[in-house]
Amino acid sequence: MKKSFLSLLLFLFISNAVFSSNDYKSIEEVKSLNYELFEEIGLDENKINFVSRVIYSTYKKTQNMTSNGVSPQKAFILDKEAEEMLLRVLTPSELKTFNSVKHKLK
Repeated sequence: MKKSFLSLLLFLFISNAVFSSNDYKSIEEVKSLNYELFEEIGLDENKINFVSRVIYSTYKKTQNMTSNGVSPQKAFILDKEAEEMLLRVLTPSELKTFNSVKHKLK
């Protein structure tokens, strides 16, 4: 139980640090800030739009979860949910590339 709680705290801390520095106002802002990075990965316009929506929705969910408190199960579900959404449009190799450059997202 301690291990899952510590994992949750680490996840929330990292998510909060990443997303609090961004303070996205809209999906278009996510897209414009990261457009060059998305093109570098090799995503076309439709994939860029979808990935921007996933990033924005994950940001909003994380923001909501941290303000309302969260259980460890929901934190892991959020991460898996984002990956499943991305796999709807991205190939496994594109997802692997995206995950490798995720730390560069603005």
